[in-house]
This record gives sequence, C-alpha cells and structure tokens, in this order.
Amino acid sequence: MIFFRKAIFAFFFLSLFITGGILPFYANAAELDSPSLEQLDLEGLLDVEIISPTSRKQSLENIAGSYTILTEEDIKASGATSVPEALRVVPGVLVTRMDTNKWAIGIRGFNGMFNSKQLVLIDNRPITSPFYSEVIWSNNDLPIELVKRIEVIRGPWTSLWGSESLNGVIKIITKSAKEMKGTQSVTVVGTDGVNQMVRQGGELSDDGDFMVYAKGGYDSGTSYKVNGETHEGSRDLVKGSAGFRSDWQNAFTDQLTIQGDIASSTITEKSPPGTPFSADREKKEYGGYAQFTWDRATGINSGMQFRTSYTRSAATFDDLEGISNTVDAEFLYSAEQIGMHLMTFGVGGRYFWDSFEQGKHVTVHNDQFSRMDASAFAQDKMTLIEDSLFLTLGLKLDYTEDSELSPQATARLLYTADEHEYWLAASRATKTPSNWVNEGRYEVRYNGERYRIDATGGLDSEELTSLEAGYRRIFSDNLKFDISLYFNSYDKLLTLSYDEDTRTATPTSSLCGLIYGTEAAIDWKALPRLTIRPSISFSNQDFTGSSSNSPGFSPPINSPIYDIRLQALIDLADHWELDLFTSYLNSMDDRDLATGFGVDARLAWQALPSLSLELIGSSLLTPISEGNFTTEPSGSLRVIWDF
Repeated sequence: MIFFRKAIFAFFFLSLFITGGILPFYANAAELDSPSLEQLDLEGLLDVEIISPTSRKQSLENIAGSYTILTEEDIKASGATSVPEALRVVPGVLVTRMDTNKWAIGIRGFNGMFNSKQLVLIDNRPITSPFYSEVIWSNNDLPIELVKRIEVIRGPWTSLWGSESLNGVIKIITKSAKEMKGTQSVTVVGTDGVNQMVRQGGELSDDGDFMVYAKGGYDSGTSYKVNGETHEGSRDLVKGSAGFRSDWQNAFTDQLTIQGDIASSTITEKSPPGTPFSADREKKEYGGYAQFTWDRATGINSGMQFRTSYTRSAATFDDLEGISNTVDAEFLYSAEQIGMHLMTFGVGGRYFWDSFEQGKHVTVHNDQFSRMDASAFAQDKMTLIEDSLFLTLGLKLDYTEDSELSPQATARLLYTADEHEYWLAASRATKTPSNWVNEGRYEVRYNGERYRIDATGGLDSEELTSLEAGYRRIFSDNLKFDISLYFNSYDKLLTLSYDEDTRTATPTSSLCGLIYGTEAAIDWKALPRLTIRPSISFSNQDFTGSSSNSPGFSPPINSPIYDIRLQALIDLADHWELDLFTSYLNSMDDRDLATGFGVDARLAWQALPSLSLELIGSSLLTPISEGNFTTEPSGSLRVIWDF
C-alpha cells in the first residue's frame, strides 16, 4: 500500500516537472512547427474535425469540460473486441465484467449493473433502457470494427442531454457507409471462444452509399470466485447480429442516414452467490432498432438535425421476462453567430411501453407499463473576449409523466491564452427514479440474510450540485497534458432501508454525500516509435447511510480510491506494432478494493496492405478480480482481411 501511495505522489511530481521544466521546450517547438487554426488553408481546416459535447464540428479548445476521445486507431491499439473493453483505457471510467455477457460501467465513483448515472448513445440514439436505467450490452453487440470514435464526456451535461447524463455521457459514433466500402472479414479465435464478422459496402448512386454486416460468435464462459471459493459462471454464450446503414448526401448541405440492426443471444446462465438477477437455466434475449437521421448545414457553424428511431428488445432478469419498445424523436437547431451569441436549441420526446411475464423470484407491480417523456433545451455560448474568453449558459427542461418538471442548468467558463486552456463549470442536475425502482419486486442479500424489496413509491428525484475545473495544454503534436478537478454534492440518492424484523428492504431517497477528486493524463510521443499515455484518477467518497456490502441501486464505493493506468504504443518495425496496457485500482484506507495489476498486450503485423494479424492477450500476469467476477488470463488471434 505504501508503495502505491508513493507512486501517486511521484506521478504528480513528474507532471509538475514536465509542466514547469521540459514542456516549455516543446511549447517553443510547437510555435514553429504547429500552425494555428487561423494559419491553416481550406484543405487543412477540413482535416480538423473534433466533435464536441454540443454535437458541432469545432476545434479542441472550444470545450469547457472534461472529456476523452478514442479514435479508431486508439480503439484498435487497445486490443478491444467490444465497446466495454475499449472503455477500460479512459481515465475516470470504471468497467467491471459482471458475467460472461454482463458489464457494469460507471463514471466518477459509481458502478454496478443498474448504474443509472450516465447516458450511453450510439449515433445519438440512447441505448440506456428507459425502464431499467441501465444498458443491456448483450442486446447491443455492436462490432467494434464499425466504430469510428468513442467520446467520453465526464461530469454532468444534463443541460444538453437531460437527467440520464447525471455523471457523464458515452457517445459511440460509427463510420459512415462511404467509409466502409468494400468487403471486410474479421475473425477472432481464442481461449474463450470464436467470433466472425463480415461486412460489405458499396455505392447506391453518385451521392449514396450502403453497408451491410453480419456477425456471430461463441464464448465458453468462465468462473467466479466468491470469498475465495470458485463457482461456475454462465456458459455457452451463442450470439449473432446483422445490420445495415445507408447514407445519401446532397451538395454537402443535406445528409440522410437510415440504419438499423438486430441481435440475439442464448446462454446457459448460472447463479453463483453474489450474482444479481441470474438463474440456473438457459436464457434467450434479443434486440433491434431502426433509425432515420436528417442533417442540414445552413452555414459554417449552423445547421439542423432531425432524428427518430424505434427500438425493441427482450431481456431476462432471473425468471422475469420483459419486452421493451421505445419510439423517440428529437430536433436540434444551431443558429449562426449573432454578435457575441452562438445559440443552440433542441426539443425531443420519447414514448416507451413494456410488457412482462412474471417470474417466481422476480416480479414487477404491473404486467403492462407505458410512459411519455418530453424535453427542451437552449444553450448560448457567448464570446466575452474575442478568441480568449467564452461563457456558456445552458438550460434543459425534462418532463416525465407523473413527476414534476425538472430543470437542468449549467454555466461554463473557458479561457484560452496561446496554447493554454483553463475552464470552470457549475451545474445543477436532478434525476427521476427509474420505473424499475418503483416496480421491481425481488430479493437481495445483505449481511448474509435475504431481504424482500418492498417498494412503496413516493421517492424524490436525485439531486446533484457539481463544481468542476480543468487545465489543458497541447504543447506540440508530440505532447499533450490534461487535468481536471471536480466536487460533486449528492442529495436524495436512492438506497435501501433494511428491516431486520420483517426481512424487507425499502427503497428510500435518503443517501447523501460528497465525491471529489481529480483526473490527470499525459499523451507523450517520447520517441519516434514510442508513445506513452499515463493517467491517474483519484476520488474521495464520503456518504452517510451507505454500506459497502449493501446491494442498493449501484451505490458509491464510499472510500478514497485511486486508479493508475499506463498505455504504451510501440512501433517495433515497419508493419509491426506492440501495444501494452496496465492498470491498478485500490483504496487508500483499510478497505481492500485491489483489482490486481491488469496487463494486456497486442502484437500486430500488417502482413499485406489488405491483411493484418493481431495477437491479443488479456490479464497476462495474474487473474484480475472485478467484484465477484475473476478475469483469467486469455489470448486470441484476430485476423482482419480487406478485399
């Protein structure tokens, strides 16, 4: 423990040393070698494309918030074969594998299967379940090869995306049909199973393109370790999916996109101790969606977008089977700048209806359920000092049936000077409890005893007051530094109140507390063939009424924790790459939350311009403990063939 605490201090001293000593040298080099945006010609400007939390194409320094962008190259270098695996390298994001086909993903201190504190989007379509307020990843098995970029925005952005983005937003952007022309085959064979994806793309006309894909796979599954004892986990996961995308563009002003997919899976589910909502039986799930998007550019910084989608999925929790249907639509408008003001407006609505087949162990109050949500937002980015000082004010109003109108407000200040960027943000956010909280009837284990959930309703909205600050500097193409600090005050969070006499657990809005911390990351091309990316996240969590062994509703860890990560990207030789990633998470008190050192590696060989082979190893040194799930060392071969 003492060693790792010293490592934290050493990391920060190293950061200060780089910032104060070495980095000015690179800063001078940047002034000579890196042209500013104003110096770029038209062709150069077209190459500058960073998608910000406002969904506009703008340069990096226009964002007053904490974020990480994983490019297609970053995702490939991580060796990830799924979206959750790719998120492991992002500072401030906790990724836990709960079972062979279950993942828990959290931002800034919260994690768990029913973690409802962040929003996940694929091409701007929410995949967070409206009823359960969590992502059923088995029904969203998007091939990682179709992903162009993943944007992780940490902190509350409820003024843009509403109450579901309480702690952040994960945006998954797929490639356009034009970017996926030709045929591609991706084969993954490893110790855990096999996966095969085939993709075909081409032209429909001079202005239109299409893409179709199919994917199938088998995962043998793995085991659990609970209190030192090994238990068999879910086995024999068989999954398949197919999808399409078609884009049509007219004179660079209008773009129409139609896309969709279907996915299904079967698994022999096991229910070891401590595994929530699993049963000893075969389980089948499916999901699918169709989406239409219209984008129109009305100026350099202005435009409008209309998007609508229909999503249907079937999910099973223990012996409760449910079918969910969701129809949503939204319209966004970005106006041309008028004086100091740059305005963005949006309205949206969502209607979902669910039906359930009750189980013996897990039930819901109503067999049929439906709800209508609506929202509207406005945001004004004001230029206080030209090219230097910007103030962004945003407000979103969320309306849900049978609840009060929820205002979500934020103020963000950005100051830029030469290559420096400083930003401050203050946000006020609320979140209405999910229907699962009010409807679900099931048992939980607490202190070795079983308690039956007794939902009485009348829960308050969860509240968050957040203060954030950050500093960024792009010293050169070879060196970037980013640090952010945050202070979050939570009130009326959901938790469980236990009655030992009746053995019932009642949901209450009684949990309150603080989470404050920092995230720091460096992206340094130390040598022509070596890039290193160290990062550290530290958070202190102090909640009253929270217990570490209470299942709750994805409660905070309630402990000071730190998370150290290091990624090294090495060009061994022409056509050869070696990528390494290691991480360590633990507490700074007497509580042992250690996951162990996770070491992943990827060795890639570009054998031909159209053929690449990759050896991918996970948890190579020791098994990694992720809650009840233990990730054993594994290896796989990925073959990507374009023809």
